[in-house]
Amino acid sequence: MSTSPYVPGIAAGLSAAAIWGGALAVTRFGVSGETPLSPADIAMLRFAGPALLLLPVLHRAWPRIRQVPAGLLALMLLGGGAPFVLVAGNGLTMTGAAEAGALLPGAAPLCVALVSALLGERFGALRVAGLVMIGSAVATVVAPSLGTGGEAQWQGYLLLLVAAMLSAGYTIALRRSGLGPWEAAAFVSAGSVLGLGPFYLMAMEPGVMCAAWHDIGVQAAFQGLASGILAPVAFAAAVRRLGASQAAAFGSLSPGAACAGGFALLGEVPTGPTVASVVAAGLGIILMAWSQHGSRLRPWSGRA
Repeated sequence: MSTSPYVPGIAAGLSAAAIWGGALAVTRFGVSGETPLSPADIAMLRFAGPALLLLPVLHRAWPRIRQVPAGLLALMLLGGGAPFVLVAGNGLTMTGAAEAGALLPGAAPLCVALVSALLGERFGALRVAGLVMIGSAVATVVAPSLGTGGEAQWQGYLLLLVAAMLSAGYTIALRRSGLGPWEAAAFVSAGSVLGLGPFYLMAMEPGVMCAAWHDIGVQAAFQGLASGILAPVAFAAAVRRLGASQAAAFGSLSPGAACAGGFALLGEVPTGPTVASVVAAGLGIILMAWSQHGSRLRPWSGRA
């Protein structure tokens, strides 16, 4: 891997991790009961604005998008669109921001590595060591809560794990689709609005109708602009330059941003294990970033 795409890829991965880590705290703030916003409200605030702003991009990219296998497009929509936000948002109603930061972006690279291995990617010793460190970071945060968590907390953990698996599917599909960062963001945003919008308006009770304008503005700005456009574009650039497994590994740095956001917005003080997990995740990122022994994925053949 040459230095030219390598350094921008690292910068893109770090940017996406920082934004999405903050988004976990902002999402938890929105669904924690302080405001009447639901996960569906968060999803619409996240995708409605980007769908409109990126409509010209979608129009230009549509011929290329139609060439992508339907299975890959479905995985991108499930793991990067409204279904992912709904699953993660419901999980966040039952867990803290720091735990969510470990389980969701922390477990995602492990899921990506598993799927990539099943699809033929091979890992060198450094990448395996990096994955072990990332797994340790996840366990460090979650393990102390395993013996004391109630049923609701366990359900939250399960939902966040499902969200991590969906995210892994998105990462693999994005890599194999060949779509550019802006094209992928435009497709996922528009598809989410078209899929969720009718149910949201007709079968749900939109919380945005009774929420304070300040709360709506915070969620719309962070979810729509930062998490809905900037982070997906940065992450897609990282996937394109570094590969799926290495780009996904940067998500393991999100617990640090999630902890900071959780403390600032919700007063959740990070514990010693949480700080240790951030350090372990950082070491794992360094090991994976410098590993150059993983083979590239085989071209998509339409079969898993």
